[in-house]
Amino acid sequence: MELIKSIADDADIDETIKGSNLAELFKKDLVLDEVKNFIETNQDGKQYLKSYGDKRVTDGIKSWKEKNLQTLINDEVLKSTGKKKTPEQLKIEELEKKMLESEAKAQKAEKVAKYKDVLAEKKIPMEMIDYFLTDDEETTNTRIDNFSTYVNDMVNSNVKEKIANGSYTPPGENGAGDLTVDDLAKMMM
Repeated sequence: MELIKSIADDADIDETIKGSNLAELFKKDLVLDEVKNFIETNQDGKQYLKSYGDKRVTDGIKSWKEKNLQTLINDEVLKSTGKKKTPEQLKIEELEKKMLESEAKAQKAEKVAKYKDVLAEKKIPMEMIDYFLTDDEETTNTRIDNFSTYVNDMVNSNVKEKIANGSYTPPGENGAGDLTVDDLAKMMM
């Protein structure tokens, strides 16, 4: 830098450099290790490398956005709305949906048939099957058993209560609740 400061405005730069040790530096071939060392150890070299890397990454992102981003956005929007599907894809989706619905109906019908006898055995109306059915057989059986137990316990409790209170009157033949002599005679025969 001192050499350049001392050069006159009209002096020949080439001649000035040739006569100094600066010319020796320019004759020397650059070695990759020396460049790496300069960039890694010199503060100016580090700043240059950082700004160069940032610029290259920023340019790469900008270029990618210009070339690809809008296309990707458009593809995703069309895919989510279903407008980019071919007629064959739409037909396949419709058929898959119908097939899944049919399988679900068939499975439900199979379960209803399976539990029809269980409900009849426990004297539970068939109309209540939808309240008990689940995907898990154990859960379905537990629900049916719990319901049956609850109803039986409730009925037994009410019967015991009426008998304990003495409010139960066995019906007579005439439906009045009082047994007549004729009723007793018929029962003994």
